[in-house]
Amino acid sequence: MHLLPALCLAVVATAAAAGLVPAVQDTGAAPLFRVILNDGTALVSYGEYSRVGDRVVFSMPLGDPSLARLQLVNLPAAAVNWESTERYAEATRYAQYVATRAEADYAVLTGQVAEALQAIAITAAPSRRLEIAEQIRRYLSGWPAAHYGYRSRDVREMEALLDETISGLRASAGVQQFDLSLVAMVEPPTMPRLPDPSPAQSIEQAMVAARVADVPAERMTLLRAVIALIDEDHAQLPGDWARRAKESAKATLEAELQAEKKYADLSKSVLQAASRAAASADVRGVTKAMDRLRSRDARLGGKRPDQVRTLMAALDDKLDAARRLRLMRDQWTLRSQAFEQYRRDVAPGIRGLQDLRDRLEDIRSLAGPGVADLPSLASRFERVYRQLAVVKPPP
Repeated sequence: MHLLPALCLAVVATAAAAGLVPAVQDTGAAPLFRVILNDGTALVSYGEYSRVGDRVVFSMPLGDPSLARLQLVNLPAAAVNWESTERYAEATRYAQYVATRAEADYAVLTGQVAEALQAIAITAAPSRRLEIAEQIRRYLSGWPAAHYGYRSRDVREMEALLDETISGLRASAGVQQFDLSLVAMVEPPTMPRLPDPSPAQSIEQAMVAARVADVPAERMTLLRAVIALIDEDHAQLPGDWARRAKESAKATLEAELQAEKKYADLSKSVLQAASRAAASADVRGVTKAMDRLRSRDARLGGKRPDQVRTLMAALDDKLDAARRLRLMRDQWTLRSQAFEQYRRDVAPGIRGLQDLRDRLEDIRSLAGPGVADLPSLASRFERVYRQLAVVKPPP
């Protein structure tokens, strides 16, 4: 038990080293994370980013981050260096934790350790003292991992002193066995954090995001936001730089709009041609429309891959429709000959029935014929029946 006073002094010292425990601070604005691209560019994310499937979505502050003018950015996850991005996120979370409630949490920890030591000191039963010490030891072991490694060195020092105390308590309690617990050491993140971007840097980052974005609507939205921001904050931006940046953004936006129009015209003309060909069962016409789409897309630089994939799927449907219609027409051509022969074969019998129509009406209305005419009428019906019976309808 001679180590308990030393452990108590260590707890008091670590608490005193932190000074007075501040109240939990409210930093107001969300922390600035970074989405680090494969080329090393670090895009600012206002608050946490969200990774969903093969996409990463985040809010990018434009201009002064304190004004929280946010632009939603949607990028392909494959463009991101995830190892660096996640390391930076850990460093940002740690910094936010230190700035808000780290010292308060550590004060709670030292208070709990002090209470446990006091309980050990006043407890008479050796086994109960050992139980209390081992319980607080387990709590200490897991604390750094749950608190971003904050003050992990101080916690390890308390663990070392507590281990010596536990050894003495085991001897006093007559416990011969001991537990071996392997806990990974958790250190605070060491990745340095970047300063907040200047208004000009935020504009440059938005331009980079526009280049990386693989959705045309996302690119154009970012470019329009850049142009609007330069117009709004021109007084805070270097004059020549702002002029060049705006010209670049406008030129890029104009190119996107031209590509949008060209692909819209291409989609309309190709679909119209394919629809006409499909309605005429012209399989070659549909395939020509598909070939035209591929060649025209290549000449335009393949700038709308998603749109072309969707359009190609629609053309595949047109091609299937043209093939089905062509097959049905071919089948009808083959069967129409059989139907025409059937029509010729049954024509005499049909004419015979038409000739007997008046007599059939007389029989139905009980207006005749005379009894003497019935054998002749029955004979005529028999001949018509035999004519029709031998005719086989087409399958």
